[in-house]
Amino acid sequence: MIRLPRSSARLLLTASVIVAGASARGVVAADLPKLTTEVAFPNLKFNRPVALAYPNDGSNLLFVNEQHEGTIQSFPNDPETSDKQVFLTLPDKLSKDNEEGLLGLAFHPKYKENGLFYVYYSAAEGPSGRRSVVARFRVSKDNPRKADPSSEKRIWVAAPDPFGNHNGGCIAFGPDGYLYVSLGDGGAADDPMSSGQNPRDWFGSIMCLDVDHPADGKPYGIPATNPAARSKKHAHWAPEVYAIGLRNVWKFTFDRQTGELWAGDVGQNLWEMVHLIKSGGNYGWSIKEAFHPFQPQRRQKADPASKISPPIVEYPHAPNLENSGRLDDGKSITGGYVYRGKRLPELSGVYVYGDFDTGRIWGLRHEGGKLVASGEIVDVTKSPRLDIAAFGEDQNGEILILSLLKDGKIHRFAAAK
Repeated sequence: MIRLPRSSARLLLTASVIVAGASARGVVAADLPKLTTEVAFPNLKFNRPVALAYPNDGSNLLFVNEQHEGTIQSFPNDPETSDKQVFLTLPDKLSKDNEEGLLGLAFHPKYKENGLFYVYYSAAEGPSGRRSVVARFRVSKDNPRKADPSSEKRIWVAAPDPFGNHNGGCIAFGPDGYLYVSLGDGGAADDPMSSGQNPRDWFGSIMCLDVDHPADGKPYGIPATNPAARSKKHAHWAPEVYAIGLRNVWKFTFDRQTGELWAGDVGQNLWEMVHLIKSGGNYGWSIKEAFHPFQPQRRQKADPASKISPPIVEYPHAPNLENSGRLDDGKSITGGYVYRGKRLPELSGVYVYGDFDTGRIWGLRHEGGKLVASGEIVDVTKSPRLDIAAFGEDQNGEILILSLLKDGKIHRFAAAK
């Protein structure tokens, strides 16, 4: 997830950015737009905003999680609005380490009919004093701007978290109607529980739950498309697990046009990466960090059910790391969205992601199963540096940017002058 800011060099935007990885060398940013950022809602400010979502109910409302407050704020999707109201304050006590708190928010696809929404939070409970929870709430019957805190129903509860970091914490409904959940590798460093290649636990994975059809005494069912349900070679995987080998997916999203699942996975000391996630996929952690071997002396073995899939792109923690030629660096990736809005047609079809520490923002085009363009789309020397805690998408497919500590505001893209 997000890390505390660190000082790091900020170099001039290069004319063309080489993408790491043998299959991607020589791909440049030539056909990507050059953008800047601006404040989207000048009259609103939030306390550690980490997630933004909206319901498909025609209300034109947006909702933002305030991480350590345990609150969800609602406001109209209007640039001039100052109408910010508390939608929900969590009734449960939160664990509030830097990477913990109220992390995820997703509205049920049929929210207009059933009023249900889901949150992911770090509960201050259990033998370690912390565990991850996915819970369901219901909107108030009398006020669409208020949720009913007494309506909480826990859908999924993790094993006790041994550490306060690598919580994952992103939740979203896929185009199949199932709820997807990211969970980090358990925390600390070096994958101490060897969870990355262990599909029997939930750590280091993305899960997929059927919240509409509870089964086997649990408040959720297992989709027939999950690896363990559809494939004999994946029978040893936990039924909930959709993909493994992920260190700490801090934000994944579905392309609203293609349904593809994109994820930004936070690396350890050297590389950050973007994955295109498939059912049954294995993305390498902790054998690999992006394209590179991770501590090969450990001699960890990959899970036999799925060969390791490389990331789509990576970026380094320092300029020209390992003679990569990359001058665009960062320390902690924030996954974004494929742009499907109308304000910036030149950005259409580009997957946008950024870095929490350096504020750099990249885009990539992936067509026909191949990476065709990748590079920075915002010149960090000419735009305000944002500590990018999250990207959001509004009802119209416009991408928004949540700045955690710098100003607590929501930003958006604009054409560079």
